[in-house]
Amino acid sequence: MIPIIDTGHGYNTPGKRSEGFYGTDGKVLLKENSVNEAVGNKLSYIFWKNNRPAHFISNEWNDISLQERVNREHKLATDETLFISIHADAFDSPGPRGGRFFYHSESGKKIAHEMTNYLRLNGYDLELRDPMKANFKVLRDTKSTAVLFEMGFMTTKSDLDQLLTDEFRNKTAQLLYNAIQNLTI
Repeated sequence: MIPIIDTGHGYNTPGKRSEGFYGTDGKVLLKENSVNEAVGNKLSYIFWKNNRPAHFISNEWNDISLQERVNREHKLATDETLFISIHADAFDSPGPRGGRFFYHSESGKKIAHEMTNYLRLNGYDLELRDPMKANFKVLRDTKSTAVLFEMGFMTTKSDLDQLLTDEFRNKTAQLLYNAIQNLTI
């Protein structure tokens, strides 16, 4: 499958930050787009390095509307494309942890389960919860089979500690690449 990589929310998206965890400068330790962009860039680089086709549709630091993401996907969609939207989760109170794949269609469900199993079996550094159906616009309105991956919670210290490291970001990108290459559909 040829991935269409979307890196979730932009720099100024409200609420998409590690509220409750601040640096010595008083600013939040992580804005979601920082980890999304890092993993998305690394993932697209791995595809490029291996001479494998991939599309990267949101390599900007400004906010791109959900409709614009869908419009960009529509221009690239074929029977062989997989739309993958990369995110880091947040919750009002600390506690929830781990990553999760979301899907909307039956084909997305199959891919979400395959990718979850692949990451679990190959050393993903955070707990992975079972995939879940969701009515997100980027899952519902895209033409490609689509999944959305929440890598972990920015608002839970144990997940945040991982999300902040280059080692985690590199490993996550490599695991996503391997999982996509190993899909059986």
